[in-house]
Amino acid sequence: MHGSTLLMGAAALLLIAGPAAAVTVKNASKSEITIGVDWGSKEKVETIPAGKSVTVDCKDGCGISGPWSFSWKASGDDEITTDGTSLVTNMGKE
Repeated sequence: MHGSTLLMGAAALLLIAGPAAAVTVKNASKSEITIGVDWGSKEKVETIPAGKSVTVDCKDGCGISGPWSFSWKASGDDEITTDGTSLVTNMGKE
């Protein structure tokens, strides 16, 4: 019984310590921006103050739309930076 408890504890620790699959959207502009996050079955709107960022859970993939006029397919630990008018960079895993 002690061995299985130890194994379950180790598995829980790995889940907690494992990398989170979250997309970060950074607002590099001097104005507040609004983005939409679409997981297919649900959507959410996030407001990002100037110079700040927001992180959203996106482990299974999601669409991120914003002031760059199109939706960006994101997943995992992607990092999107916008200047408020166009998509500046997407630093995702290749």
